[in-house]
Amino acid sequence: MLLEKTSPVPLHIQLRKIILSMIESGKLKPGDKLFSESEFCKKYNISRMTVRRVISDLVNEGYIQRVAGKGSFVCEPKIIEKLTYVTTFTDDMICRGLIPERKLLERRIDEPYPKITEVLNLDQEEKIIYVKMLLYANHEPICLQNVFLPYRIFFKFMQTSEQEIERRDLCEILNDFIDHPVLWAKQSVEAVLLKTKEAKLLDVSTNIPGLLCERVTFDELDTPIEYVTFLYRADRYKFMIDKRNVIHQKNK
Repeated sequence: MLLEKTSPVPLHIQLRKIILSMIESGKLKPGDKLFSESEFCKKYNISRMTVRRVISDLVNEGYIQRVAGKGSFVCEPKIIEKLTYVTTFTDDMICRGLIPERKLLERRIDEPYPKITEVLNLDQEEKIIYVKMLLYANHEPICLQNVFLPYRIFFKFMQTSEQEIERRDLCEILNDFIDHPVLWAKQSVEAVLLKTKEAKLLDVSTNIPGLLCERVTFDELDTPIEYVTFLYRADRYKFMIDKRNVIHQKNK
C-alpha cells in the first residue's frame, strides 16, 4: 500500500491506517518488528516527523511497544470488555480463547472507610470483608481486583479455602451466600497511573497508564452487596461501550 500525496487525507492518518490494517489482517503479528523510522521514510517518501508522530500515537494506544536499542514491535492484542453486560472474569477470558487464572493475595475482616460505608449502605458499626486478587490471562497478570463485602452477609465466606477461591470465580462463590440473586451493577472507568506496588504486581513499568474500573453490585431488592475495583493494564485491556439510538414517536 502506498500513500496518496494528492489526497486530502493527511499523510500521518494514511500511514496509521496502513500499519493498523497490517496488524488487524495478521500481516504484522504480535512480536513482529516494524520498520525503523528511516526505513518508513524511505519506503513512503515522508518526513521522519510524520513517522514519529504515527508510531508515538500507536504506542500510546497500545498497538506498538518500543524497546530501547532494538526498535518498535507489535503488541499482543488488547482484551476487550463490553460495558453493556456484567460477566464473570472466567467467562470473559474463555470467550476470548484465553486461560483465566487468579491468585489470592489478601483476605481479612476490616473496618470500612467512609466511602465503602456509603457505597454499601452500611451501619456505622458494621465491618467488611476485604479481598485482594491478582487476575491472569494466559499466565500473564492483567488486573488487580479489590473486593469489599458486607460482613453480615458474607461472614461464612471467611471459611472458604484459598484453593477454592483461586479455582472458582469470586462472584460464583459469593452467590452461595446470598438470599436474593444479583440483578444489576453500576460501573465507572477512568484512566490512572500505576503506582510502584501495583506496577510490580502487574509486571509493568511504574507510572504507565492503567484503567481503573469501579463496580457496585445490587441484588433484586436493590441492596448493594459488593463494591469492587479492577485495576487493569492499559496496554492489555480495552473497554467497549455499545450505544444505540432510541427514537421516541409522539402519540398522534
